[in-house]
Amino acid sequence: MSLKKLAPVVICVLIFFLSSFSTPADQADWNKDMATAAAARQRGEYSVAETLYKHAIQMQKEALGADDAGVAASLNNLAVLYQDQALYSKAEPLYMSSLEIWVKIPGQESQVAQCLNNLAALHHDQNMDAAAEKDYKGALAIWQVTGKAESVEAAATLIGLADILHSQQKDADAQALYSRALAIWEANGNMGSTEAVSALLNLGDIYHAAKRDAEAKPLYSRALETRESTGKMDAPETLAAMGKLAEIYSAEGNYDAAEPYFAKLLEIKEREFGPDNLEVANHASRLALLYYCEGKYTAAEPLYLKALQIRQMNLGPKDPVVLQTMQFYAALLRQEGRKNEARKFEVRSSSIEVTTDSF
Repeated sequence: MSLKKLAPVVICVLIFFLSSFSTPADQADWNKDMATAAAARQRGEYSVAETLYKHAIQMQKEALGADDAGVAASLNNLAVLYQDQALYSKAEPLYMSSLEIWVKIPGQESQVAQCLNNLAALHHDQNMDAAAEKDYKGALAIWQVTGKAESVEAAATLIGLADILHSQQKDADAQALYSRALAIWEANGNMGSTEAVSALLNLGDIYHAAKRDAEAKPLYSRALETRESTGKMDAPETLAAMGKLAEIYSAEGNYDAAEPYFAKLLEIKEREFGPDNLEVANHASRLALLYYCEGKYTAAEPLYLKALQIRQMNLGPKDPVVLQTMQFYAALLRQEGRKNEARKFEVRSSSIEVTTDSF
């Protein structure tokens, strides 16, 4: 997938009550196949799921006809399975066939909108955002006409379209869609969902990029609170939000608010990469700088030493980043009145000109 998705897209596996024209034995057989296939998909047993879905579809076509709504639902489910595996060329014709069936059947507008939503997600995965945008707008029009514009399904469509606009830097339009989707989820009690958290983070990013940090802060905070309650603090987008929120508080001089976020980032990075990784050094140095600004020199010193040791080990003693770390540490020593120790590091760090902006 060449274009990174900005947030998880809800891919709805549609459930449909099958036609009463089939025999109970037939219906029991394909219902069993579909239920077993769905369970296999959840376990990642895609080959098993594929075989079962195909068998169920064949039975449905023979018993109900190729244009039955139940067949359309099963085709959609098989397409979702292929999309899970990035088998886009297999998924797309199945979505299209499913869509062709549903548009012919009166009263199936919701199923058409759901299938358009899935097709849009597929086109987004394929970096075909013009097609995806058209699909999402088609789904939104249906939700509007059917009186479901404030449903959680419509919110999922809004988020999909907002993600595309955000990726195209059309943030004014994306902002309105994220806000509308979040209002729907708030009203329906769905703010703890993965999709809602991603929307909070993306909307926070839009406000932060526009220097509207007063509006970004509560969005980041709420997203982080939800992620912490679900034990998903290590996700990359969560860590990025944590760093941005910490920097916002730090820029405001609210060091007490920034400190726990910088400390948590250091803890997570050390657990993820091990104690000697340059990422750990960067976060140790950032937390040390915060303590320095607060006048907490005792707390800052071991962190600067940690960063210096890791950087020397990985970059060598004369690397500009290493030398600048020495300068920061020397400044700390002078603040503590340890001038002789500071001078030693100043002499070493001045051996070459430092031009890097690392901490």
